[in-house]
Amino acid sequence: MKTFCLILIFLGVSITGIEVANDFTKTKIFYASFNPQKYYHKDTLVVREKIPPMSSSSNKTSWIFYGYCKSDKLKSGITISQSIIENQNTTEIPIWRISSVKNKIIYRRKNNIINSPFSYEMRDYWFTPIFMLAAIPALFYYINIKRKERKKL
Repeated sequence: MKTFCLILIFLGVSITGIEVANDFTKTKIFYASFNPQKYYHKDTLVVREKIPPMSSSSNKTSWIFYGYCKSDKLKSGITISQSIIENQNTTEIPIWRISSVKNKIIYRRKNNIINSPFSYEMRDYWFTPIFMLAAIPALFYYINIKRKERKKL
């Protein structure tokens, strides 16, 4: 159990350091997904460059699209599954912009459905806060284990 606590503490501190360096981008996106009407805004990515999936890469089913957002000319890119792309226009891709995170875009489906915070599509964003928060009880449990070990001596 002590090893598990140390692993959680290490992951939590490491991820917190990465989030601090990146201005808490993933945490802000996760938080914004709880109130999408307030934080999500419709926009369009005007595509300038399309990169098809490569057989040598780890992601063999996703296209990468680079371009700029119509609203403020932000240059950005998005990775989208091949199955989604086959059915629509790829010169202008509907996206969600998040007001608290300037440089991140999320794919917007035709019916404007917003992913729930714990959906499969948002997994990259909810793992980060979970590990950050899991480090706190792991730290207290580790301290408790250490105190019990000292009392035994």
